[in-house]
Amino acid sequence: SLAYKEAKHGMFTYHLLKKLKETKGDISYKELAVYLNEQVGMKSVLVNNKEQTPQTIASPEVQDRWGVWKIRE
Repeated sequence: SLAYKEAKHGMFTYHLLKKLKETKGDISYKELAVYLNEQVGMKSVLVNNKEQTPQTIASPEVQDRWGVWKIRE
């Protein structure tokens, strides 16, 4: 993860924690993955002049179900 010096975190970590705090965990894994791809990708280019593309890899056993699971029920 590239640095986000202004926030004193890595770029990915900052946006992950920000979204979890905003939603209080009431967000699906798929929604979180989409948000992180958009925000980290865009902000990394603006702040660091480098691309960063988060990836979500799910086990084949849950590949069809993981996206609807919530972080917090």
